Amino acid sequence: MVQNIKIDNEYMAVFLIEILFEKGLVNRQTFINVRKRLNSHISQTV
Repeated sequence: MVQNIKIDNEYMAVFLIEILFEKGLVNRQTFINVRKRLNSHISQTV
C-alpha cells in the first residue's frame, strides 16, 4: 500500500546539502548559508 507523503522542498534541500557537506562535497560557508535561508523561511511562515 502506497501512502501520500508531503515533504517540504526547503527542508529536503537542506537535508541533501547536509549530506553533501558531511561527504566534503559542499563547503562550510555554503552549508551555513543554506541553513540560514531555511531558518529565515521557517520564521516567516510561523
